[in-house]
Amino acid sequence: MGYGLNRFVTHVDQNLICSICAGVLENAVITPCGHSFCDECLHIWLNRPNTTTCPSCRSDVSDHHVIPVLALRGVVEGLTVHCDNEENGCKMVLKLDKLKAHLQVCEFGLIECGACGKSVKRHELPDHHSECEIIKDLVARHKKGTKEEPTIDGLTRQIAVLELDLNKTKRSLMESEGDVRRVKIELRELQFQLEMRMYDENSEFDPDWDPDYNYGYSPASIAQLASLVMRYLLNKPYYVDRNRIFNAVKRCYDYYRGYAGYSQDVHMLLATSYASNWFTENQRSNFDSWLRNLARERLLTSG
Repeated sequence: MGYGLNRFVTHVDQNLICSICAGVLENAVITPCGHSFCDECLHIWLNRPNTTTCPSCRSDVSDHHVIPVLALRGVVEGLTVHCDNEENGCKMVLKLDKLKAHLQVCEFGLIECGACGKSVKRHELPDHHSECEIIKDLVARHKKGTKEEPTIDGLTRQIAVLELDLNKTKRSLMESEGDVRRVKIELRELQFQLEMRMYDENSEFDPDWDPDYNYGYSPASIAQLASLVMRYLLNKPYYVDRNRIFNAVKRCYDYYRGYAGYSQDVHMLLATSYASNWFTENQRSNFDSWLRNLARERLLTSG
């Protein structure tokens, strides 16, 4: 999840805001359609049932195509923030990337007493130990069972050692979780690079594909689109945008299905698109509906 806006000392640029959580980007990642989100936010979004689209533009997105944006992460980590313990009295202002190290030693951070479980500020912990009823009770019982009289300072040191061990264990667990997340991110990035390398080695740019041509606005483009989809029926070229092709097919259907000279071409384009692996289930359901409409129109015409 993103960082809360109230943590930052100065105004944060809107381009650094995650549109899912409305916080400042934490571990920024980018989708193939060019939108940036917090890594965790997008991961949660894409793991919802039947969700394979970008939260911003609804383009098709999968976990494997999401990659880290190191430049954005560097910008965010260079922003100035207040200490998380500001409400407890800490006046420290520092860069975000230094915050984690500061919180480990911040005198105003809340520490849990190992005896009674009460949370007190780090600099107040020694005073609390001297007044803690649980520690006092332990001291009293120990006095009854041994000739050697323990001191509160001695018990305080023992508790401090146990608390130190506990904090080390917690940090180790957090670091392990962080390592797992980092490896997952690196794996996704490597998978993306591998896919791009495979495309580069095994696929040449189709000379019949014109990225600047407005497909769907002329009758000739109907056959051109059908031919392109048919040549790469089960493996869409990486340089062809799925949503752009879908919109072009829709234009062909909307503009030319009523013309007798182009009805067959539109039918062929829809059937080819429906049979391909290029499109999402929602897009394919549209093709199916349009094909049924063409069939009904033909029956009415022939009747």
